[in-house]
Amino acid sequence: MSFEYWYMFPVAIVIAILANASGFSGGVLFQPIYNIFLNIPVANSVATGIATETVGMTSGALRYIYQKQVELSVGFTMVMLTIPGVVAGNHILMLINGNILKMVLGVVIFALATMQFVSAIQYNFGTRKNIPIEDIYPFMWVPTLGGFFSASTGTGICELSQPVLERGLNMETKRANATAILIEATGDWIITILNLHAGYIMWDLWIFTGTGVIIGGQIGPYISKYLPERLIKIVFSVSVIVIAIFYISKGVIWLMS
Repeated sequence: MSFEYWYMFPVAIVIAILANASGFSGGVLFQPIYNIFLNIPVANSVATGIATETVGMTSGALRYIYQKQVELSVGFTMVMLTIPGVVAGNHILMLINGNILKMVLGVVIFALATMQFVSAIQYNFGTRKNIPIEDIYPFMWVPTLGGFFSASTGTGICELSQPVLERGLNMETKRANATAILIEATGDWIITILNLHAGYIMWDLWIFTGTGVIIGGQIGPYISKYLPERLIKIVFSVSVIVIAIFYISKGVIWLMS
């Protein structure tokens, strides 16, 4: 086994703690690190980032389920709705440049994250538990869209699901985060299985990042219990805004090149 990327082990722990505590997909932070700092090709960066995120989000989701923070009925219903989007997104890359898709996603999540930031400043949080299944009917298209963007760009499920759960369904903030992480984790397994066939995952890197995020995925939910909802929501929104700006700038640079 190569130890070339051993230093990514502690980095992965920190990223997984941040992502699982605040409710956004950690893979979106791994991809630019892989691509820009480690000089790994984009296809390998995306596939390895999603594979890393898969085990990290699964670790976090299991911890949240143990803590009884996940709205399971709503979560599993939204999981089923992500599958058509994942399948479509996995194939759309053959037709549309990934930078265009990232730019579109960047605009969407920038608007959502800005809305979440404003609501955090105004102390506007979700308050409901035990959401009836029928309440998600007006938002059935959101997890499908999230699955599409996650498969084609490497992020989208958490970033679209969390605002819908909290703002659209008025779910408690921490419960919305936990449920979004469950949806992300399940969708990521499907994406990773599809990527296995393509052979883009760098296992010599994943062995360190994957191990790190499993540990971080257990720590993040534990820390989240003791953090104020306002802080968690601000961390989520600021992180997603940074991600959105990165995606938009990449798309603009590609268009101008």
